[in-house]
Amino acid sequence: MNAEVLVCDPITGDRRHVPIPPEFRVGYVKGTVLCAAHEKGHIHGACHSTPFKVILLVMCHNDSPPLASVYSSESDTWGNIISAKAPCPIYSDGYLSTLVGNAFYWPLMHANDGILEFDLDRQSLDVLEGPPGTDIPLGHQIIPAKNGTVGIAMLSRRYHDIQMWQRKVNSNGVATWVMWKTIGTHNIPELRPQIEREEPWVKFILGYDEDTDGIILYVKDNVYMVQLKSMQCRRLFGSWNVTHYHCFKSFYAPAALHH
Repeated sequence: MNAEVLVCDPITGDRRHVPIPPEFRVGYVKGTVLCAAHEKGHIHGACHSTPFKVILLVMCHNDSPPLASVYSSESDTWGNIISAKAPCPIYSDGYLSTLVGNAFYWPLMHANDGILEFDLDRQSLDVLEGPPGTDIPLGHQIIPAKNGTVGIAMLSRRYHDIQMWQRKVNSNGVATWVMWKTIGTHNIPELRPQIEREEPWVKFILGYDEDTDGIILYVKDNVYMVQLKSMQCRRLFGSWNVTHYHCFKSFYAPAALHH
């Protein structure tokens, strides 16, 4: 059976059908698109009709380790199949990747299951140990931390706080997780009425918006965006059933002014 991924540009309407390797046709498949333009002065965000790469990840129910491969639009080929050294728990299909430095990260089902790291420079796939914390599905999200390191925003067990953890690696290559910030959700006026009457299991983190540095929360049939630096919060929309999100930044060309 043939299988492919569809890469589309919502602005121009361009579409590219890319057949995927047979190793990725069974299991849970995730993908992300990366601009591959190399010219000097290129500004990301308007990357239309430029070269791109597709990073594809697959995980299976058996004890097989996760696999990854990179497609290049310039050569129209897939690279080598890259395998992690060990298997890991199946992650939720609600999670999307986050780019931190030159690596993509995917959360696993629970924060203490760890995270997946695909390093673009080393072309390696690793399962990293996660911070101590929640075993709640969809209760955490990968974010950039201080100094360009990877971090995790995580709901506390009692759902009153959002804890932000940073992964640090010492000179001996030993990694540890350090909590660097805590956000009290009761201190956010827009969320307080929802939090006070909310049953814990219906609140979770939908995702992270890299452009605005905001996490997306689902609380009592409503979706909110919380800016991590300013703590500003706004309601995006209401829905009784939200499981996925896809951030999209639109733009327009300034019109000429006529006097």
